[in-house]
Amino acid sequence: MIYLLVVMPLVLAQKQCLLGRDSGEFCDKPGGQRFFFDLRTKKCQPFYYKGCGGNQNRFDTSDNCMAICSNTKGSTATAIEAVCKSGAYAAGATTLPEPLSCEECPKGYECEDNLCCPTKEYLCNLPYDAGRFGDQGSHRPRYFYAKSYHNCMLFTYYGRDGNANNFETYNECKAMCMS
Repeated sequence: MIYLLVVMPLVLAQKQCLLGRDSGEFCDKPGGQRFFFDLRTKKCQPFYYKGCGGNQNRFDTSDNCMAICSNTKGSTATAIEAVCKSGAYAAGATTLPEPLSCEECPKGYECEDNLCCPTKEYLCNLPYDAGRFGDQGSHRPRYFYAKSYHNCMLFTYYGRDGNANNFETYNECKAMCMS
C-alpha cells in the first residue's frame, strides 16, 4: 500500500512530462513564459503560454519543471503513430510512448476505437503546424485543412509535435474537413 502511495504520484507526474508542448488558447487570463519538458533533449524549454487550455506539461519555472520531470524515461523514437478513422493522429500518438487512453481525452477529442480522436469541429479549425524534427530527423509530405481557402493544402511535416490538422493524403483531409 505504501508503494502505491509513493510510486503512483511519480508515474502520473512523469506522464505529464511526456506530453508535447501546448501553447493553449488566448482568453481573458494572462499568458506568459512557461516551461515544458522536452523529451528529446531531456531539458525544460521555455515557451509562450496563451493563458487557457493546453496540457499538464506546463510549469511556471524551469526549476519546478526539472524537479518533476528530470527522471522521466521515454523516447520519441518509440512513439506509436496511432491513426484515427479520419486519418488524423490520435492524441499523444506523435509525442508519447503510447497514445492517450479514452479516459484522458483532451478538449476537442472524443473516444473512437480506444483512441482519443479529434472532432471535425476542433481539427478543421486548427492552424497549420509543421512540427519539428524528431530523433530520426525525417520529414514527409502531409496535408492540412486551410480554413481561409476552404481547401486542403500540401505541407512538410517534420515528424514530431505539430497538431491534429495533419493528414497522410489529400482525400483523407477532404473527407474530414470538406464534407
